[in-house]
Amino acid sequence: MSDRCLTAAIKSEARGLGFDFCRIVGVEEAAHADFFVRWLGLGRAGEMEYLSRHADKRRSPALLAEGGAPFRSLIVLGVDYHRFDLSPQVLADPARGIIARYAWSDDYHEIVRPLLYELDGFVRARTGRKTLGKGLVDTGPVLERDWAHRAGLGFTGKNCCTIHPRQGSWLFLATLLVPEKLTYDPVIDVWDVPASSVGGVIDGLPASGEYGRWRLPVNGSDTDPGPEATCGQCTRCLDACPTDAFIGPFHLDPLRCIAYWTIEARRPIPRQLRSKFGNRIFGCDICQEVCPWNQRLAGRTPMLEGLRARRERVAPPLLEGFDPGTPYWLEPRAFAERWRRSPLKRAKRAGMLRNVCVALGNWGDPAAFWALQAASADSSPLARGHAGWALGQLLRRHRDGRAASCLRALLAAEQDTRVREEAAVALDGAA
Repeated sequence: MSDRCLTAAIKSEARGLGFDFCRIVGVEEAAHADFFVRWLGLGRAGEMEYLSRHADKRRSPALLAEGGAPFRSLIVLGVDYHRFDLSPQVLADPARGIIARYAWSDDYHEIVRPLLYELDGFVRARTGRKTLGKGLVDTGPVLERDWAHRAGLGFTGKNCCTIHPRQGSWLFLATLLVPEKLTYDPVIDVWDVPASSVGGVIDGLPASGEYGRWRLPVNGSDTDPGPEATCGQCTRCLDACPTDAFIGPFHLDPLRCIAYWTIEARRPIPRQLRSKFGNRIFGCDICQEVCPWNQRLAGRTPMLEGLRARRERVAPPLLEGFDPGTPYWLEPRAFAERWRRSPLKRAKRAGMLRNVCVALGNWGDPAAFWALQAASADSSPLARGHAGWALGQLLRRHRDGRAASCLRALLAAEQDTRVREEAAVALDGAA
């Protein structure tokens, strides 16, 4: 089978497996490896220590072959996970917990990874290859957004998301490295997307004929990527971030990011950030919600069954998980069952209870007292400490005597230094 025919067959098979996008490039060095190393050097990774591993492989994906046949082609794949948008009423309801859209379904890693193995098997069956390719779903040492841009799946926006001019930024990315020499798609350094493809003029973006004219900031500084690395004059994503997590375009500081603290971090959320989280309990989509490229997207049904949104995972009531009949924030077994196959399990039960306590504190309604009282007696110091902070919010706003009594009891009985500090600060702040 010729390179061209094999390439066409691979793309057809990828579509049949459920991938929305499939493009192929040669295996070279990642364009922004130096920027990534500088970013790590600034301490941006926080608790995400895995990002510091295998820097050489992130720079040169060919090294992932690990002694087998050298990888020559990189298949870049994308899955559109936009289903529908939450109504403004739901987003603004402080009694609900907002979960990032990607987590409305089952864990995409577990759904997409087997498809990569299947696609590699398809290639091996046609070439007779005995060795395996390398399939990665944004967890291995590959700078997948570099390759998505290079392959033409989209460009990297100021919010660091890959943006497709028609499908927006709600994309899962995956890569498959194979030793076969395939027919490569043209490398896209500069996008030039006509206005008609996005439905006319969008405020803040360039005029017709200049939409999506992008070049990634190879030689720019950390905070000034250069004149061509732009979403026009639009800075909606940067301006909308409630925690000011963007140092500048293309430069995210996770240690100020809601998604980092509610998913990756196992430590207490910095006190000065908590009030800015609102009711976001797992991840944060704000920088995507305000992006003009996402404004005209219609809801769709995913090709992959496992990626369909589950109704019970879309903005659940915050108090629901404290109910004796559904105590999934309080009991490990109930948590595991309620969030079976869900990405929320990544944050673990204690981390999610921490996040929910912050949301309850930001809600600040006396109706949350009984849930916070239960959380203040949890087995996890992480949860107890954040429950103390949230009780302090009730006390400060409503002079709630029940909250004051609960905090005093927590302070008297608590052995953990951090939890005692949280209770003491909460009582002092309401004095």
